[in-house]
Amino acid sequence: MLFSIYPTDSLHARERVLEQADAQAVEPLVFTSFHIPESEGLLQYGAYLQALHRDRGLTFCGDVSPGTLDALGVGIDDLGLLRRWGVTCLRIDYGFGPEQIRRIAASGDYTIAVNASTADEALLESLAGLRVVGWHNFYPRPETGLTVDFYLAQNARFAERGLDVYTFMPGEVDFRAPLFAGLPTLEHQRHRNAWRNYFELRRLSPEVTVVCAEGILAEDHLRWILHFDATGEATLPLTGMDPSVEFLQGGSWHLRVEDSEVSFRIDGTRGTRAPARLLNADQRSRGSLQMDLDRYGRYRGELHLMRTDRPLNQLQVRVAEVAGPYLGLVDSLNPGMVVRFD
Repeated sequence: MLFSIYPTDSLHARERVLEQADAQAVEPLVFTSFHIPESEGLLQYGAYLQALHRDRGLTFCGDVSPGTLDALGVGIDDLGLLRRWGVTCLRIDYGFGPEQIRRIAASGDYTIAVNASTADEALLESLAGLRVVGWHNFYPRPETGLTVDFYLAQNARFAERGLDVYTFMPGEVDFRAPLFAGLPTLEHQRHRNAWRNYFELRRLSPEVTVVCAEGILAEDHLRWILHFDATGEATLPLTGMDPSVEFLQGGSWHLRVEDSEVSFRIDGTRGTRAPARLLNADQRSRGSLQMDLDRYGRYRGELHLMRTDRPLNQLQVRVAEVAGPYLGLVDSLNPGMVVRFD
C-alpha cells in the first residue's frame, strides 16, 4: 500500500499522509507529481523531498511532462536533478517520445513508469531494455474512470512481459482539487470506502500494487489493509450480532474449500448453541450469517455466510450480518480463504 503527496498540498496534509506511509512494513515509496498546473516553486518542493529522503528514507515516483522541464528550467538530459531529491522512478504520461524517454531514464538511472491505462504493445516494445513498470492513471472527472474489463486487459499486457503494475484508489480524507470528487482508476470505486476498494483491487489482480491517490485513510481501514497484506486474512465488519456468536470476533476463521453457490460454510462452528431468541429478517440475505438449527441434526450450529439472497426457512436463523458499507466484500471472497470478523 503506497501513498501520495503533492506540491499543492499543505504541510499539515502532507505530514498526515507520511504518518500513514510510515506505518507500512517496508520502506515506503511515495507518489508525487511535478507537472500540476497550479503548483509553484518546484525547486523548493524538491528541497522538501530531499529532506524527507535524507531524514526518513523515503523515495519517490514523480509524474513528469514537458511542462516539468519548463518549470525547472532544465533539459531532458538534466533530469538527474530529481535523483538528488530521492526520486527513483519517473512516470511518463504524455509529451515524450521513446528516444526522449530513454534519455530521461539515463539522466538519473530511473525506473520508467508508463501510463498503464493507455500503454499499447508498440510503446512497450519501443522501451525494451529499460526498467519499465506500468502505473495506471487516476480520473478526477466523474464518469471517466476505467471499466473492470479494460483494466484487467491492460494489466494482462504488462503481466505477459513480467512488468510490475501500480494502480490508484481514492483516499477518504483531504480530497484533491480541482473537483474534490475522488481520484480512482476504476470508475465504480469513486465514492466507496477504502477497505472495500483495496480488497477488490487485490482480488482482481493480486500482483498489482495499490496506491492511495490522495489524502489518508480511516484508521480502521488502514489497519485492516495492513493486516490483510501481512496475513492474507480479510476483515468483515459485522452488525446486529447475536450474543451466541460473539466468540467469532477477534479470531481467524476458514471458509470451507467447497464452492457452494448459496453460502460460504465457516469451518469450526458446528455445534454452536442456538440463540435464545430467533430473530429473522425478510429473507436469508446475501451477507448475513445464518445458523443451522437443531433440526439439521449433526450440522446444527454451523454458520453460513450467505452469498446470495434466499427465502426464509425453519431450519436456519440469522445471527449477524456484514455491515452495509462492506457488503460487497462478500463478492470478492473465495472458498478456502481466511476471514476475521470485527
